[in-house]
Amino acid sequence: MRKARAEVAAYSECTEAQMMAMFGWRDHKMPALYIAKANRDKLAISGMEKIEAYDQMENTADLAMPIDQNRIVTFESNRRKKP
Repeated sequence: MRKARAEVAAYSECTEAQMMAMFGWRDHKMPALYIAKANRDKLAISGMEKIEAYDQMENTADLAMPIDQNRIVTFESNRRKKP
């Protein structure tokens, strides 16, 4: 039960000091582990949200394109490269 509450505290953006006080820890290592995992998970979720938004934008652009037109995909990063 304690581990589950520590995870909730980390996802709720409690600080290391707050978590140390709540759980009686004397070392910064324990709350740092929970906070680091929560931050990684939040970054992963926000990254996936960006990819989903990009995919939705691309799907909308594809619908506007005539069916008989060739579909050549060029990424912005490739436009800056020299041949």
